[in-house]
Amino acid sequence: MIIKGKKNRYLRSKAATMKPALQVGREGISENLLNQFETLIERTELIKVSLLQNTAVEPQDLIDALYEFDTNIVPIQTIGSKMVFYKKASKIKNRKYSLELENI
Repeated sequence: MIIKGKKNRYLRSKAATMKPALQVGREGISENLLNQFETLIERTELIKVSLLQNTAVEPQDLIDALYEFDTNIVPIQTIGSKMVFYKKASKIKNRKYSLELENI
């Protein structure tokens, strides 16, 4: 799934003020990292990830790993070592951004 146009701009604007909720460090992409990512994105729908300087992980590596883990995770933006991802929450009570996206 790819989000374009106004919907992508809306999500980027919401992520601009967010602090990274997850950091990828020396350990790289592990099962623990993927599970933490899944828990966080299921709760918030929109998440910012930071790649630390001591990691060997490239942004495209993380995108590929997350896509293999769950095909519903959508990369919204990558600027340097900061990345923003979106996934529609399965629980209705956690849907904040997806309800707004339906109205755009």
